[in-house]
Amino acid sequence: MKKFNSLNEFFEAQPADMLQQIMLVRELLFEVESNLQESLKWNAPNYSYLNEDRITFNLMNKQGILKVIIHMGAKKKEDTSAKPVLDGASDLVTWNSNIRGTISFADYDEIQAKSERFKQVIAEWIRL
Repeated sequence: MKKFNSLNEFFEAQPADMLQQIMLVRELLFEVESNLQESLKWNAPNYSYLNEDRITFNLMNKQGILKVIIHMGAKKKEDTSAKPVLDGASDLVTWNSNIRGTISFADYDEIQAKSERFKQVIAEWIRL
């Protein structure tokens, strides 16, 4: 696996169809909150709000699809058996623990189709 040194290097290395999906999700994220801080973490785009990591892309998965991980950084303790801290998002989020979930998109069309719901969930998530 190639280690990227910058976001630009990461973006330039993506196949055209994946880059199109990434850019759409980025656009949606910044529509929700223009003050997100974007960085490269875990070899993928990462977004912080008020200096707390909250959203990270996952492109290195068995399915080869775009996944967005919503989380509460490394400081809070996860409980895999506890109820998720965000109620009512299970239609879009697969919960891995009480403070970490995965939003998966098969392709660009699915991102577009779910864009309003995605923005709603992200808005609720970053304000927790």
